[in-house]
Amino acid sequence: MTPGVSIVADDTRSWGLETPGPGLLLRVPSTGRWARRPSVHLDAAPDYRIRLRGGGQTLLWTRIDSYWDHAIFVRGTATAPQLLPPLSAPEVRSVRALPGSEAWWVAWNWRVARALVEAPMPALHAGHWCLRPVRAIAAEKAERHPVSPMEWSFGQPPMPPHSLAAVTRFLFAWKEARWESLPEQRPGAVLGLRALSAPEDGRVKSWRKRARDGTLPPVLLLFVDILAKWVVLDGHDRMHAALLEGVPPPLMGLWPVVDRSRTRNAAREEGALFGAEFQLRAGATPETVDRVNRMLLLNFTSEPRGTVSRAWPLPGGREAWREEVSTRRRKGQLPLLDDSDWGWLA
Repeated sequence: MTPGVSIVADDTRSWGLETPGPGLLLRVPSTGRWARRPSVHLDAAPDYRIRLRGGGQTLLWTRIDSYWDHAIFVRGTATAPQLLPPLSAPEVRSVRALPGSEAWWVAWNWRVARALVEAPMPALHAGHWCLRPVRAIAAEKAERHPVSPMEWSFGQPPMPPHSLAAVTRFLFAWKEARWESLPEQRPGAVLGLRALSAPEDGRVKSWRKRARDGTLPPVLLLFVDILAKWVVLDGHDRMHAALLEGVPPPLMGLWPVVDRSRTRNAAREEGALFGAEFQLRAGATPETVDRVNRMLLLNFTSEPRGTVSRAWPLPGGREAWREEVSTRRRKGQLPLLDDSDWGWLA
């Protein structure tokens, strides 16, 4: 018998996120279709060159400085693939529970989980995944800089999502200075994978009615930890409809899970305490205290759960990367990047 995906309730006590409802754990086997690269995945080349692929096309090139001080992002020209089938009106009406209630989230959890498992172009790969409702925070409450790997053990929890409205500004290229980032660029920012449909589009109009009466289905986000961002996997039009109506869209987060047990380590714990003292010495703001608490919890927990986005080697390595980026540049000079930016990116 071919093993299938096992779906169980998520028993994680705290992910460090505001979760308005229960979640699920998906245990994906390492055989059959799950052993291959999924339709949406990351490729990597040396020196933090990261490529986000979807449907056989490049959606995003990113290079991160070795000190994590700055990064450059360039979008591809392909349209993001339709991973999950469009929701029909009867499917939406079939969820009769009170919107936002535990029963409502349970119903949508299972519908989205089944859709992910049955999708012709899978976004899942072998391993464990968490699918859970998440709530956006204000951008000003997000961390200003991705946490240094020296302060965290392997696999930190996902960052809370924020800056949903930024998906309406579909930039094709931009730079991020990690210590001086705009609020909408801080860790946990939400990034759309395609330009939003026009407000006059029929599906957007239909979803606006749902947004007004509170029955809008959740938007599916995927956390990519090396980019410290959430990407919209499904629900661009639903998110746009909610933004147009001025209401917060319900959000469902998806992330790969790193689950392991470990013994106590005096050096790790001492390093965490030193890092906590160093950060608090600069000023115990609420954001800093929250970051320090999460760091200490992770380092002093015997069985921590976190997330690490898997990446596959980029075929052709650095040379293939340079050729791709150079070809993308020839297709059109993008604003916000100059010659030195393109040279460093390549």
